[in-house]
Amino acid sequence: MHALTVTGSEPPETIDVVIDPPVTSGLVDELTGLWTKVTNSGGSVGFVAPVTDEQVRPHTVAVLSRVIDGSDTLVALRKGELIVAWCVLTANDSPPRQGWRNVRHVQVDPDHQGGGIGGRLLQACEAVARGVLGLEALSLKVRTGTGAAEFYQRHGYVEVGRLPRAVKISDDDYRDDIIMWRRLR
Repeated sequence: MHALTVTGSEPPETIDVVIDPPVTSGLVDELTGLWTKVTNSGGSVGFVAPVTDEQVRPHTVAVLSRVIDGSDTLVALRKGELIVAWCVLTANDSPPRQGWRNVRHVQVDPDHQGGGIGGRLLQACEAVARGVLGLEALSLKVRTGTGAAEFYQRHGYVEVGRLPRAVKISDDDYRDDIIMWRRLR
């Protein structure tokens, strides 16, 4: 496990960046609860609301199994004892694609949104990608209709492609998957 500190400006507060914390049942519970809360608050993080912890838990375990085996890297922001944001930098299985990773499961606790925590999480991801993993770029996907693409554009990501109607929200609501790219070097 590595640790970095990222400090905010208004109001002054310290957020601890935790990289690959030990995977315990408590961590599984905490990330599952946050994932459920983010989804049920309208977040676009892999599910369509409403969801329960029981529906989300198997996915949390699957994500963390790749962290345990060292394939992927968990980046979490802790304010005191609570995780207020997290995401995973997922590795590519193809050897020629080892210079970049996918940013997945980007989540900020709805109670802490609007204060720059999401931007701090992206800064932490970039610091880990450059300094710890030696990466050249990051990629991520967002669905249309959420405003997320604009958020990532403000943080240096550019749209490089779309998968039309790739996300089915309901029988009559399909969204495009936007592929975004952030060069680090």
